[in-house]
Amino acid sequence: MDTATTGNAKQSYLERQAVTNTGEDIFIEWAIKEKWNICRLGFDEKNKNVDNFFKLNPLIRNIPDFIVTKKDKIRVINVKGTANIKEKEIKILPKIVEIYSSFDAPLVYAFCFAGRKPIFKKVNEILELWEQGQNQSWHDGVIYRKLNLG
Repeated sequence: MDTATTGNAKQSYLERQAVTNTGEDIFIEWAIKEKWNICRLGFDEKNKNVDNFFKLNPLIRNIPDFIVTKKDKIRVINVKGTANIKEKEIKILPKIVEIYSSFDAPLVYAFCFAGRKPIFKKVNEILELWEQGQNQSWHDGVIYRKLNLG
């Protein structure tokens, strides 16, 4: 198993939260190097966790991570540190797009792995890759698919 793109599906939520958010760190480093201005939009579960987070509405829990700007460009970014996408995120993705994306400021997924530049995917590409994948589940029964990012 390629843990650089899959993560450790056998870890509990608390075990996954006990390590740094490498994907976001890689994205921030890339954005700074490429001279994008960064504004955190979503939750920072590693540095400022929200008590009872799981009780929040799924659309709040799935707030994208960053807004980045460069000259006249603006993007809403959802960073992923693995190629895994949960089924419950895919099910609400149309609503996420409706709420957080626009023509001029599209929602883009940035898959960030150690030693590699971020892999950017538009929402329609995420949905296509999801359809090509196969269901898997973590030990707690949460269904996900590993996307073939190429």
